[in-house]
Amino acid sequence: MAYVRVQGLHRNRTPMPNSDKVKTSICCLCNGGCGLKVQIGSHGNVEAIYGDPDNPYNKGKICPKPIEIIENLHGPERVQYPMKKVNGEFVRISWEEAIDTIAKKYKELSDNFGTGSIIGMTSKIGGSFSKFALKIFSEIAGFANYGTGPICFSSEEKVRKEMFGKAAATAPLHDVIYAKIVLNIGNNCAQTKAGQFHWLQEGQKHGAKIITIDTRYTETAQLSDQFIQINPGTDGALGMALLHLVIKNKHYDEEFVHINVNGFEELAEAVKDFTAEKAAKITGIPQKVIEDLAHELGTQKPAIMWPGRGIVCVNNAEHALMAFESLMAILGNVGKPGSGVVSHLNGYGQPANLIKPEHVVKPSFKLPADKVIEGMESGQIKMMYIAGNPCANWPESSRMKKAIGNLELVVSHTLTLDDSASLAHIVLPATHWLEEAGMQPGIHRVMQWRDKAVEPYGEAKPAAEVFKLIAEKMGLPSEYFPDTPEEAWDVERKLIGSISAITVEKMTEKPGGVHYPYSEGGEENHRLYSKGFNTSSKKVELLREKGIVLKYRDPLESPGNESVSREDYPYFVSSVKVAAHYHTQCQYSKLAREFEKPYVEIHPQTAVKIGVKDDETIRIETPTGAISLPVKLTYSVPQNHFFTQPYFGKRYNLDPINTLLPSVLDQPGGNFPHKNILCRAYPEGGCEK
Repeated sequence: MAYVRVQGLHRNRTPMPNSDKVKTSICCLCNGGCGLKVQIGSHGNVEAIYGDPDNPYNKGKICPKPIEIIENLHGPERVQYPMKKVNGEFVRISWEEAIDTIAKKYKELSDNFGTGSIIGMTSKIGGSFSKFALKIFSEIAGFANYGTGPICFSSEEKVRKEMFGKAAATAPLHDVIYAKIVLNIGNNCAQTKAGQFHWLQEGQKHGAKIITIDTRYTETAQLSDQFIQINPGTDGALGMALLHLVIKNKHYDEEFVHINVNGFEELAEAVKDFTAEKAAKITGIPQKVIEDLAHELGTQKPAIMWPGRGIVCVNNAEHALMAFESLMAILGNVGKPGSGVVSHLNGYGQPANLIKPEHVVKPSFKLPADKVIEGMESGQIKMMYIAGNPCANWPESSRMKKAIGNLELVVSHTLTLDDSASLAHIVLPATHWLEEAGMQPGIHRVMQWRDKAVEPYGEAKPAAEVFKLIAEKMGLPSEYFPDTPEEAWDVERKLIGSISAITVEKMTEKPGGVHYPYSEGGEENHRLYSKGFNTSSKKVELLREKGIVLKYRDPLESPGNESVSREDYPYFVSSVKVAAHYHTQCQYSKLAREFEKPYVEIHPQTAVKIGVKDDETIRIETPTGAISLPVKLTYSVPQNHFFTQPYFGKRYNLDPINTLLPSVLDQPGGNFPHKNILCRAYPEGGCEK
């Protein structure tokens, strides 16, 4: 029984001969920053997409995601023009009518109920041009916006910002060639970052040992030098035991700690009783394996850590992340070649003094992310602007759909009539990122410029233009909005000192773009913290704000599970991303549907306990909802735990797994949990066991 899903990596192929034109671009479907070759046909449409062999980072390798977007660009699901819902059906309207309707309602609601009564959910807003316009609109309109943070990275962002001063990855991925150890934690990058995974193999060639810690025997685990299987949700216990051993055996970098670290004594006190024996009982990892790992990390330096969704998107993420990032810090694995934390977080700062003080409007209130649905139900929130698909990627999806029905106006700026757009009052056709030029940061800590590859489809407009039109119609100061992507980038970089030298010209001079930070008069920097940290003390702050010290939080006693009966809900359920079905928009690609069908992975002994066989349908329930999926039996997953892919929704006539996930946040981190949620299961059509 060795079921393993489709491999994520696809080799580059030479563009077809007799092609009309081939343009170079950068993929924006994750923050890998993979270079693309886009083949344009005689009618100006995209005929094929390949990896760019000249890009020094993906070197021609890509995953299925960019291949699938051809259908998203020109397929039958694409929204072509503005529409308004009339008597339950969408009818075509002009852009003028759409903008007028939105602006009038926005002003009416903000005047009567406060600017906080209008929110945005913008998980996909386009390229840097549109994101910059969103910043401007938010500041002049008091727009309470929710991006991808609570879905993807809020806990990681909070921990790293408080410890190091910035949330961004401290090291570029290509630094693995200098590392002796690469520690992957809950990270199946061979599947989800397939265009960049080859760097781990490159690291192996240079002598790095790849160690993967995960609950599942994944594609990444198969290609690693060592796989350590851990009980779901217990990463924090492992991290604390490693800290205990490194400190006990004096394998930490004493000089680095003395000069660059605050809170070491408090950290040592917090982990003094967290022995390998104690951690072994919690994590399921043999005591000797924990001791050997601590010894390797303490004696084999430098090392790089690459945390994935398996440690970030859980209900006890903050303390687990804090443990491992503290471990990297006291080992001195930061700010040097071959050391640090690799991450999809690659922020480069916020523009200073973007809007004159007299024009700045703050939201009258902004609810925490886990209270948004409740705010919609209670009437606090009256209007929503969507650029994404919260009915598929936010928790309690079924409840979200019902709550949207309470709103006075829902606007969806979208490529397709997806789960959320189909519920909107106004639908606006959005440009695809291949139809919009802009800057794309990537996991190698580089900025690359992407030119527009094709003209916008139908009447599609970028968010940058839409926000300006709404602002003008509302009488807000619209002079802040740049007219072109190039102009927008020039304004943005000049307002952010750490990237002020990175012009469009420099990004396009050579394949691969420019490393950052890079200030005027300075030089490119490949990694952060070689000369101090961005905290007020200029040191790593292990104690963090308000004297918070490290502790272990059991997943059963974490948000979403605390009040749930283990007797009634004896199993765990988790979502796991796959390359071919990475975003909610993938469900509108025939190729994606060919690659991936919805299913749930179950250990054979768990299946016997429940009474289901391979390919039979199982019903999984949590206190927030239920879904039914066919079973795939595999020994690669732990017992009593179900794993399925997120975002199978409207196109499959299914509720996504997010229906099962509670609207709670990792405390105090801020992430919605996508994993380790208590559930029960029984054969579809049968009775609860």
